[in-house]
Amino acid sequence: MLKINNISFSYGEKQILRDFSLEICENDRLWLYGESGCGKTTLTRLLLGLEKADSGEIIKDNGFKFSCVFQENRLLPFKTALQNVMLVSDNLSLAKENLIALGLENDINTPVNQLSGGMKRRVAIARALTAEFDCLILDEAFTGLDEENIKTAIKRILEIAQSKPIILISHSSLEAELLNAQKYEL
Repeated sequence: MLKINNISFSYGEKQILRDFSLEICENDRLWLYGESGCGKTTLTRLLLGLEKADSGEIIKDNGFKFSCVFQENRLLPFKTALQNVMLVSDNLSLAKENLIALGLENDINTPVNQLSGGMKRRVAIARALTAEFDCLILDEAFTGLDEENIKTAIKRILEIAQSKPIILISHSSLEAELLNAQKYEL
């Protein structure tokens, strides 16, 4: 379980979140929705420990792990697709399975600087799915993918995440519908 209690956060004088609370349980599929700049990505950064809240607390079970597909791919360009995925795990078999499930079976050993934008995106998704996690965060994870690849990626996400919570940050109702995510407006 994950509980956010009265989190407030500001960038200088600009308040982004004020007394924000949310409880996330096993099997939850949440779609965080709102205008640009309302705090969706900031909330992700707070959950991941990349930012510190001005006040409030994030309560999670001991050893609770997140995996995240960020807005940016964050790949090492001269490493292969497989090498990038293996940065988060020693599970070679799962890494290959995820790349294959996402349609990259012919590009496993291709350096990512030779892949298209959509292919790089799928490598980033495969990496997040290969890491050990208790909660998966998808921050604009499907940017640059066509509908068929979005459906394929979400199918794989649901296979891997099973009963683990998923937090979707997106402006796409299609992605939320495919994940069967409950809308939560920020």
